Amino acid sequence: MRFRTLAMILGVSCFCVLNAVGSKAADDQVNSDVLPIIDAHGHLNRDMSAERLIQLMDAAGVKSMVLMARYYEGVKAGGNGSDEQALEFARRFPGRFIPFVAGQRDDLGARNRRVWEGHTRAGDDFLQQAERKLQSGHYFGLGEFILRHYAYSNFGKQGGDDVDLPVDSYLMHRIAEVGSKYNVPVLIHLEAEPDKVKELAHLLETERGTMFIWAHNCGRSSADQIREFLNRYPNLMCDLGGMTATRQGGYGRYWPKKTPWIHPIEDGSGKLFPEMIALYEEFPDRFLLGTDAAHTPALDFYLERIVRFRQLLSQLRHETAEKIAYKNAQTLFGLK
Repeated sequence: MRFRTLAMILGVSCFCVLNAVGSKAADDQVNSDVLPIIDAHGHLNRDMSAERLIQLMDAAGVKSMVLMARYYEGVKAGGNGSDEQALEFARRFPGRFIPFVAGQRDDLGARNRRVWEGHTRAGDDFLQQAERKLQSGHYFGLGEFILRHYAYSNFGKQGGDDVDLPVDSYLMHRIAEVGSKYNVPVLIHLEAEPDKVKELAHLLETERGTMFIWAHNCGRSSADQIREFLNRYPNLMCDLGGMTATRQGGYGRYWPKKTPWIHPIEDGSGKLFPEMIALYEEFPDRFLLGTDAAHTPALDFYLERIVRFRQLLSQLRHETAEKIAYKNAQTLFGLK
């Protein structure tokens, strides 16, 4: 079934180019329904099949997808993926999947804070495994590392616990060193709470040789704060993982809770806020797209999220939209 037909079934109409925003001429806007997309924030659970992911990607016009396995065990987490599974998908479907060395693991989770704070066998084991996998040349990043995350419940029995781990920590610096050594980015999830932002600033300053991706529009920060960080740290990029405000909310809404430092990028109907448009136009080379379908049931909303992203992209200049949709990811991951 073609993407346009599926979008009509979803009841979302974003395939006409929106009216020019501000002073931009209409002929400078992108034809969003034919724009290639690289999903730079994707996840992998054991019960996700490569065939289903390819089917969704083909229907949505997604060229490639980052795969970050979720090693978490238990029914609530719904994970049990692996780096080896991600690599196997990439080998079966060349060019379609971009495997990362995964950071979502129980031994690196909230119950093992000491792993982050100093030298431990578990931390050393992870670093050694990461180096061995990156040496193969088949993995393109490290992450997602969950450093500050709010507890949530979704999809019936599935959800996640509250996570609060140190950012400017022993293990995070060691991970950054591995990323720099193998020239791959390190992707983190960090809600932009003021004390956490200060820690991150020191990490970015200290590890200048490492490219970091700060997920979810840089922790759902304000446009002003993101602008400040992008100006100060050339080794920082932001992904827009899950920032669409569609039926299955994700990080596009005040979810799972509202705080003073959470800033959505759109109004809930597909209109980008003016300050976010200005930000993306000012830094077109520093943003990536991503669906963040972390739990397998979220794949039911995959097309809906891509449709909304296309609607958001259509409000940007053609060159900016192309870079955010796929060109920045191509450059970052060294893809043809």
